[in-house]
Amino acid sequence: MYNQTTFLNVDLDISSQEDLASLAAALRRRLITLHVGRIRRRYTARFELRTQPRNPDVAIRRLASAIENLPVRQRACWKRATTRDFNIGIQAAEEPRHSEFSVAPATVTMVERLGARIVISVYGAALSKDPP
Repeated sequence: MYNQTTFLNVDLDISSQEDLASLAAALRRRLITLHVGRIRRRYTARFELRTQPRNPDVAIRRLASAIENLPVRQRACWKRATTRDFNIGIQAAEEPRHSEFSVAPATVTMVERLGARIVISVYGAALSKDPP
């Protein structure tokens, strides 16, 4: 159980009509590949940083830097992708408390230049109740 709403990580989620294996290979040095493959008619890939910073702003900047430094061929693959999401994972606490996580305007601009989105996934608190 989490007693405070917590930033977990940022995943980089990509989907495309073309195979993303070469893109994944180019990112392998800097990122952990969580998934690369086909789901139904779409190719998908999910990546994360090797170590997670304490806030989403730094995580997004590091992921964006990895994309900005791709070779020309893989950068073109990135641009043709239909989904390019920096997905911020937040774990909700059991008790409602105010928690705030921010992304700087310069980081939002980086994401925009990459043609990507910032997405937020909030994972609900697991409430445990003793059976009667």
